[in-house]
Amino acid sequence: MKTKFFVQGIAAIALLGTAFFVHAETEAVSIADKVHLAVEFNASVLSADSEGVVDSLTDAGFNEDETKIALSYDDEFWGGTAALKFANETFRIFFAEGADALGQNPLSIDELFVWIKPFGEYVKFTGGIFENTDGVAAYTDDIDDFKIMGVFIVGEDGAAFSEPEDMTNAALTSGLLTDAVFGPVTLQFLLAPNYSPESASGLATDYFAAFGSTSTVDAGERFFRFGGRAIIDTGVGTAVLMAKTFRWPIAVMNAQIDLVDPTGSSIPRHSGLKAEMSTFGAYFDCTAVENLGLSLGYTGFLPFNDADDVDNVLWSGIDLRLTWTGIEGLSISTHNNISFANGAEKDWMYLLPGGSFFNLYNALGATKELNEKLSVKAVAGNVLSKTESGGDDKMEFDNFWAEGKLIARAGENAEFSIGLRVDVTKNTTSGAFGDADDTLTVFSIPLGIVVSF
Repeated sequence: MKTKFFVQGIAAIALLGTAFFVHAETEAVSIADKVHLAVEFNASVLSADSEGVVDSLTDAGFNEDETKIALSYDDEFWGGTAALKFANETFRIFFAEGADALGQNPLSIDELFVWIKPFGEYVKFTGGIFENTDGVAAYTDDIDDFKIMGVFIVGEDGAAFSEPEDMTNAALTSGLLTDAVFGPVTLQFLLAPNYSPESASGLATDYFAAFGSTSTVDAGERFFRFGGRAIIDTGVGTAVLMAKTFRWPIAVMNAQIDLVDPTGSSIPRHSGLKAEMSTFGAYFDCTAVENLGLSLGYTGFLPFNDADDVDNVLWSGIDLRLTWTGIEGLSISTHNNISFANGAEKDWMYLLPGGSFFNLYNALGATKELNEKLSVKAVAGNVLSKTESGGDDKMEFDNFWAEGKLIARAGENAEFSIGLRVDVTKNTTSGAFGDADDTLTVFSIPLGIVVSF
């Protein structure tokens, strides 16, 4: 979807032009000190599973590793970033057979934004494609998996598990973001206006075609997104309040279902005209204790449908993150999330009538510096995800993983890592989800290369 947000791209270009004007008034400093280039490669160079499948240059875990190249410029009053992301699966183009492998798109825009501060530190404008989590502490330097708080929810295409995505996480993503500073309080407002390629009164056939659908259903309202965040410095930490809304035409959601169920016999279509995916949250990052960081957050996600014959269900996610650096050269981090929802009789999205969802995610990671050039990292985690109805329809996903890495630094600009990872995944389904009880174990060799200037 990021590559379709052309309005954000136009906003970035407009701000870039303004930024050049502002830059003309600033003190001239060497451009080389302000330009940064980073190339990052992450993949499993080799993996083998308990079913005898051997693969290479893929992501062996359920998390999507990032391989990308990023260029950024940071001045006192303006800057920007452009980053291209490579999907690890596309590296299989060189090993797989058939037209499908060659047809995969290897590139997508990961970030494309500029920012300016026309009035110094008091006001900042950011425009383009980005993911902003200001004030929401991560504390996951020792954990390679999920970097953001939110609701861990049912994954794409009915997958049992997914990390917090754009609609359900604590980030303000893509558009025009305004920061205003009032002493210890920073207010942010995000607006991403209509970015559907067709007019509100027309047929969004071009957009449907992008999904491979030929539906001619009237799309009604166009897409838009807005949100805001208040960041408060309390003296002992940072408190954050956040709210955001995505608005979708129901017709576009039904067009996506058309791809999965073209005959209309398996998946019901949504009633109503529009859906608003609203997310809100409260977060607190405590920095009062030396060598200890603590971050706690609640995120609520409400998929709202304007139809009269549906029930709108609230999804909740609670995050706790800790990091400890009390021993020189050693850091320890944890990330824990509980996400849950209770279905309703006329739940229109995700859950079966009377169903429920529960997800428990826990991870522990540690990094130990051996010397100036070498360090080791160990991570272990588990996800338990359950979806069920009031009857016999159940889906359970249980994943355990453990990973150890050796990290080597070559000067100040390059870092290499290699390790061993094991993933054990169990999927159990019954009733409407189908009857299955499968366990898969995957051993893999993760390789990482980061070069930055």
